[in-house]
Amino acid sequence: MKTQRYQVALTTDLGNSVAVGELVANGNRCAFRYDASYIASKNSFPLDPINLDSGITTHETDKILFGVFEDSLPDGWGRSLIAKTMQLSHAQQSPHLLLQHPDQKAIGALTFETDNKRPHFPFFREGLDSLNDLAAAASAFEQGDLQDDLMLQRLFRSAGSAGGAHPKLTLADADGHLKLIKLPSIRDIFDVVGLEASCLELARMAGITVPLFTIMESGGLKMLCLDRFDRTDMGCRHMISMQSLLNATGYYHSSYVQMADVIRMVSCDPAGDLHALFRQMIFNALIGNTDDHLKNFSMYHCGGYTLTPAYDLLPDINQRGAHTLSFGTNDIGPCRNEATGTLAARFKITPVMASHIVDEVIESVSANWTGTCAAHEVPLAQANKFGSYIERQRIRLTA
Repeated sequence: MKTQRYQVALTTDLGNSVAVGELVANGNRCAFRYDASYIASKNSFPLDPINLDSGITTHETDKILFGVFEDSLPDGWGRSLIAKTMQLSHAQQSPHLLLQHPDQKAIGALTFETDNKRPHFPFFREGLDSLNDLAAAASAFEQGDLQDDLMLQRLFRSAGSAGGAHPKLTLADADGHLKLIKLPSIRDIFDVVGLEASCLELARMAGITVPLFTIMESGGLKMLCLDRFDRTDMGCRHMISMQSLLNATGYYHSSYVQMADVIRMVSCDPAGDLHALFRQMIFNALIGNTDDHLKNFSMYHCGGYTLTPAYDLLPDINQRGAHTLSFGTNDIGPCRNEATGTLAARFKITPVMASHIVDEVIESVSANWTGTCAAHEVPLAQANKFGSYIERQRIRLTA
């Protein structure tokens, strides 16, 4: 397979572009070399504090890409949109080749430059006033019925690189700030937008940091509008997923405890981040957020590595019945003794503090689930369905 070379740069929180190094990949393995100037800079930091230590100039791996670089790419719906717009064959959709399609709205702060010839679309930023047209185009694309090539290009430029299977847009508000717009999918059987908004609000009530958000309606569609927490007023924040930090080859073979181990290794505020992750773990167990895979947890660099706000919070809309991440000895959710005992110990949290966190989360969610769902116009039958699960988990965490 053809070897691809990229000059990797990082956009700082002030909007400056800094050369970081060179990435070379051939589809079977890759290598990354930090620039000497980057290593010498007093403001430099490792792009991956575990797998790409900036104290070592050159790194190699047998993987297609280092995970931190693949984090810049979309998956699911976004990747299929790239393939359609660029008319890519299956072989051309290898992650090491997809990096050559630039996206100024990609998640995180990394950009990739190559001398290869490629289709070029002039960059411009779509605003919220384009939401009706782009939402309609996204729906048509999902149904395989988007025939307008110009609209396809606009949709591609507006999609960004957010992961997940649902359609998403990145649009600018009146002040030029980027917003992530989550659209309903034609495959949804639940009010996913209303449920996610409800879970974000309940998480905030439970003491979990979440992005600022609002529900919007356009063209008869209900949409979730979120602040991009990887963006500052002037620039970007570098992000890396827990999947990349753990060097995991899939989403489905890890645990909350392993993420706690990562936090102890790399966080600039390990105690605060361990408490935050423990609280989110209990919240996920209580609401039945079974889509809790490693890409749904990230750290970003803000003077040092720390957990990002929580995101992609939903009950078990796919009816899996089991969590992607394990809770110590099971994938259903911890009982109270396990949560405040063995799990709390691995998070360096005392039993008394763990018990306090569990009670706070239970009180916030159980007391407010029905009302919060109603406020976000979730159909009552759906709210009751997931509310029954929450009640069973409440009993498990209380007994």
